[in-house]
Amino acid sequence: MEKRSIKNALAELTVIVLGVLIALFAESAWNDYQDRADGRAYLGRLSAEIRTNVELLDYDSAWTKMSCVSIESALAHIRNGNNEQDSAPALRHVSYAAMYVNAEYERVTYDDLVETGNLSLISDESLRGNIVSAYTIFFEGLEAWRPAKDAALRTAVLRTVPGEYIERVVAECVADAEGELPEWKDCSTAPTTRSADYLFDRLVSQSGLEGLLMERAWQVCQFEGDMAERRDQFNSLSLMLDEHGK
Repeated sequence: MEKRSIKNALAELTVIVLGVLIALFAESAWNDYQDRADGRAYLGRLSAEIRTNVELLDYDSAWTKMSCVSIESALAHIRNGNNEQDSAPALRHVSYAAMYVNAEYERVTYDDLVETGNLSLISDESLRGNIVSAYTIFFEGLEAWRPAKDAALRTAVLRTVPGEYIERVVAECVADAEGELPEWKDCSTAPTTRSADYLFDRLVSQSGLEGLLMERAWQVCQFEGDMAERRDQFNSLSLMLDEHGK
């Protein structure tokens, strides 16, 4: 009887232990499955975020190309030194170049991954490294060229050129239809020729306009070249994320 009781107790203990082990295994398997699912969800969100940023980069590129052309036109007017030349086009170009507004790029998903430690949910170590590298390089590149809101050229123009004129330039001289990249339109928006000459002469004499334009040109005219490799890296990363997320 005693031996049978011991055997029964051992059998019961074995069943309990097996039950616990099975439960732990099932929980571990479920957690692994959930982590993989969460990781795939993050990959999808990251890929969408990257595509959005590439679209914003294309938009920025269009604006900076126009800024570069505008600055070159204004500099040519200054260096021409012809007092009989109409200053209205140059004033339009300077106003446009100074009023550029930086696009709001997205990095919510990436910051969430890093700040919460959820980056570890992406099991592929090489992919994790590519994500961190691509985001770091991309946003460091943006910060290297994007002007502050109180940039010297912008400040000089705001102090000299009436705000309502600047608004008219942007509204009437830049085509920005929904879904289309911005481009210059043919327009003649300007104060009277005399007023344009007066305002432009004030800008040149009071602010050292040529130097400010050259500084801004260094930023906008180099943008496309500086960001091209970063755009390619982002596009490649997006393809990798889509492949790993399947």
